[in-house]
Amino acid sequence: MTLREKIIEIIRFGLTADETILSQEWLDEITDIILEAEELCAVAANIFGEEGANFVEQVNLLFGRLPLATPREQVFPKAANLLTFLRLANNLDPDELDADVPADLAEFVISEAHFDAFRKGGHALNLFIYEHPGDLRGSVAFLDLRQPLGEEASPVSIPHRTAACVSIIVGEQAGDLTGKVWVVSTITGEQQRNFYCKYHLLLAGFLLTNPVFAPSTAALMGIPETLRITDNYNQFSEPFEILGEINSRTTVLDTLLSCYHVLENYMIRAQIVKVVDQSGASALFGIRHFKQMEISVQNKEAHHLSSLIKTSWDKQIGGRAFKDSVRDMFHLLFSNPAFVANEFHGFLEKLGVRATGQQLALNNLNEACDILPKLLYQVRCSIVHNKETEFHLSNRELSVPTVLLTLTDLCLPAMQRLAFGLPSVAAPNPLRYAREALKLY
Repeated sequence: MTLREKIIEIIRFGLTADETILSQEWLDEITDIILEAEELCAVAANIFGEEGANFVEQVNLLFGRLPLATPREQVFPKAANLLTFLRLANNLDPDELDADVPADLAEFVISEAHFDAFRKGGHALNLFIYEHPGDLRGSVAFLDLRQPLGEEASPVSIPHRTAACVSIIVGEQAGDLTGKVWVVSTITGEQQRNFYCKYHLLLAGFLLTNPVFAPSTAALMGIPETLRITDNYNQFSEPFEILGEINSRTTVLDTLLSCYHVLENYMIRAQIVKVVDQSGASALFGIRHFKQMEISVQNKEAHHLSSLIKTSWDKQIGGRAFKDSVRDMFHLLFSNPAFVANEFHGFLEKLGVRATGQQLALNNLNEACDILPKLLYQVRCSIVHNKETEFHLSNRELSVPTVLLTLTDLCLPAMQRLAFGLPSVAAPNPLRYAREALKLY
């Protein structure tokens, strides 16, 4: 039997009513539906033509006309997954279906899975099929049937042989598959089967966790009005390039990292500015100054970040001191109805910002502000580093509401206000060189 013939057979079986188990009262009520189903059986091959989508819709409307008191499985006992089967079959190219049903098909099983897959844009992936080029048994399929399947792939890109096999497997299932996630594979072990599928999903460019998109920021409020036409902002050519990268980011984690990249630039720049300013406006910039510069930047990154924030604490950014903006951010975070104190304390412990059991006093905003440099640094490390001994911050962790709030309502706006706002600070600006050139021998 060819793949095409097998698919048509499943359609006909699915649309054949079992009149032996129906009462005469039911039969009288749905005779027209049974007759229409028989007519659809006669044109089952339409699933492969230009009328394929129309054929699927006709079957869908037919089932929708069944009285509520007459369950579909009572009328069409082999149609539990017929609509899903038809939507899969409708993607197939009929020219690819003349091969016989593979003997290996009997080795495939369909089993429930408990993981998700996503496209890069964040939309759930409903269907993925990998066809092994040398051994059909190495093929695998992922089906998320919590939503009806749509037009998942074009006939050009879909692996028709394996897709036809997957369709047949779905169509022959007695139990309703909708509302769950499924993996089709020849692998019998659950963990081995699921991770084999996950690996193929990743190799195909899909995601296993949904990216969390960064909200629009209000952290830059007031900054545009403070820019001065008398200032030379050309000193910030490199930081402006990185600020543009921040604006190109869409997810929370990517935006956090891009903000940190700007602050990295500022940390070292601020140290160099100190050395240059201390050398005097007219003095020659000599070897000892270069040595001072080396010493000033050799401290650890956490120290430099803390120094930058301390230097910026009283600076006016957007018409108000940076420290006042940070205090408001902490206050709004702690007073948010979705904020859960225990989740926050647990997050700080996982990051290493606070030792186990040493909880932050949430009613003391001064104490809260003191942890900001370490919090920002540890968040960055937890995104970038992935050592077995370290807490790794991924999109999966952002499913905890308080963790997400901490990042979007505190860390991001604090970093954005510093990153975008420090170039606007009036003299003495901790990032601005007092002179355009250095006098050297």
